[in-house]
Amino acid sequence: MHDSPLAIVAELILLLSVILVAAKIGGEIAERYLKIPPVLGELGAGILISPFLLGGIHWFGGGALFEVAHDGSGLPVEPQLFFFAQVAAVILLFEAGLETDRDQFKRYVRPATAVAAGGVILPFVMGFAATVFLGFADLDSIEGTVPALFVGAIMTATSVGITARVLADMGRLDSPEGVTVLAGAVVDDVLGIIILAVVIGIAEEGSVTAGSIGVIFLKAFGFWLGLMIIGSIVSRYISNVVLWFKSAGGAVVLALAMAFLASAVAEIYFGLAMIIGAYTMGLALSSTELKHRIEEPMRSINNFMVPAFFVVIGMQVDFTAFGSGDTSLASVIVFAFVLTVFAVISKIVGSGVPALFVGFNRIGAYRVSLGMLPRGEVALIIAGIGLTSGVIGQDIFGVAIVMTVVTTVIAPVFLIPAFRGGTGLKSESED
Repeated sequence: MHDSPLAIVAELILLLSVILVAAKIGGEIAERYLKIPPVLGELGAGILISPFLLGGIHWFGGGALFEVAHDGSGLPVEPQLFFFAQVAAVILLFEAGLETDRDQFKRYVRPATAVAAGGVILPFVMGFAATVFLGFADLDSIEGTVPALFVGAIMTATSVGITARVLADMGRLDSPEGVTVLAGAVVDDVLGIIILAVVIGIAEEGSVTAGSIGVIFLKAFGFWLGLMIIGSIVSRYISNVVLWFKSAGGAVVLALAMAFLASAVAEIYFGLAMIIGAYTMGLALSSTELKHRIEEPMRSINNFMVPAFFVVIGMQVDFTAFGSGDTSLASVIVFAFVLTVFAVISKIVGSGVPALFVGFNRIGAYRVSLGMLPRGEVALIIAGIGLTSGVIGQDIFGVAIVMTVVTTVIAPVFLIPAFRGGTGLKSESED
């Protein structure tokens, strides 16, 4: 009876309902009582109900609610629910691209590129170095080097959503610092996603040469640039075709289908992560009428599915595995502390110093660097990809979670008072 298709479906629906309720409770507690972004509450809820904590308890003499998948994948949930979470990740990145103001992006692309480049290069280098020097990676082989590359990639990502929310609450979204941060975060994410593609390519190839890195980089950048150019040329026609459908939900369903198509093409034909295709498709459609048509339904879909993704990410954290392998618990704690400190320093210096050379004074550069500080959704996605692909272990994954949580929490704490000073522009401060 329990092996019948309907019984299996019923069990999956039960597990999905638990994940969704946990996501909303965790998000509500985080936002209402702890005054931190809901994503952190969703992440915490996932850790709590994981098979390694409450989800692994055999309640009332029955089986555990959540168990590690038995198919050898090591997933914390059944593959069907993991599929649901990955679809949610695609939707999240598609909406992130869709919400990007392309005109604003073009206007501030020069200062934003300088800020983003520094905010990607230095964090990557410092994350890589910390992983190697603390013994969590080995430069003697490609397999040993890949974990350090993944940590470097995780360090680069900026959470544009969290920063945008704080700036909006202060009414500073359209300030020079605000626009530069948002445009810089977009460039940051694009560079971070390209780095992710390169790292995944190296991990899958098992060998690396300057030529192979160049091919992977060109493939990733070429896919992004090609889709952006094609999108800029034909996006209006695509929008008109999609908007021709007047049936209820027709536009949003077709828009999502295009995002899924771009994701599949990126993964299957270019060897890139699905989120790259989703983000790029959203960016290509961000200046069309279609964006305004599907904004509200996309927000509803996002609110339903995306929290489940972060719960599943949290469910992969097994703190009991820390120190159980070749590394001790003390070394993991030291690594978490060092990486978090490096994460703060690398963004403050990496993004702040270039800001001084593109028109900002010290106050403005400090604001910009704080805006680039929080890691968030993309960092968690990269960490999740690394764990599920077996490239990084539970120790590095847990350290990445700690770093992400700390930088996300402290950024608003310092960013809000930073805007209470004077102007952040050199030209205005000299007058």
